[in-house]
Amino acid sequence: MGNILLVEDDPSIRKLVRVNLAKRGYTVSEASDSGQAMALFQAVPVDLVLLDLLLPGLSGVDICSWIRARSDVPIIIMSARLDEDLKVAALDAGADDYVTKPFGQEELLARVRAFLRRSYGASSPTHTGRVQLDGLTIDLDARRVLLDEVDLRLTRTEYAILSELACRLDAVVTHDELLTEVWGGEYRGANHYLHTYIGRLRKKLGKYNRFLETIPGMGYTLHTHISDG
Repeated sequence: MGNILLVEDDPSIRKLVRVNLAKRGYTVSEASDSGQAMALFQAVPVDLVLLDLLLPGLSGVDICSWIRARSDVPIIIMSARLDEDLKVAALDAGADDYVTKPFGQEELLARVRAFLRRSYGASSPTHTGRVQLDGLTIDLDARRVLLDEVDLRLTRTEYAILSELACRLDAVVTHDELLTEVWGGEYRGANHYLHTYIGRLRKKLGKYNRFLETIPGMGYTLHTHISDG
């Protein structure tokens, strides 16, 4: 099912999450501080990380950066509502997703399933080829994005969104279509969630975000050409 590294200093939360993951067949390694997290990450196989932001020792943001420098394993942040700035910093450091405490266990499990499905599942046969939009290159075979021939570091979520749009150039991809393809059918209707990631993707695309159009009330379109007028 997958090996999950759970990094959480609150023993009650850690136990609840571990028990629910174990019931679904996942193998869970537990860490209560940054030192244990780093040691376990290097010692055991890890397919996904669940990471609290406020930890003894290094912060969750620091751990996120440390992991991302070594691996592209999915990282899901577990943050309290008061940790908004830290959550943003963690996403900037390479985290793929977040859940806000207090969270429902089914919500967390759905996100775990989505990322592990994306990691283990075969790539869609339509997700091949190379899309060139001025200086923006989307290489669907190599799963790389380049801005003016320089690699653009995207999280798995950001890449998944962009690749879905790239495979349907000039078409309106609805909110629900994107949510279903990237996160799964259980996310249909969660438009506010999608808006967060589209905003981050736009920021990383820089001047080339002009190719990405928001269609109010419907979804998004990645255009092949942009009129100068």
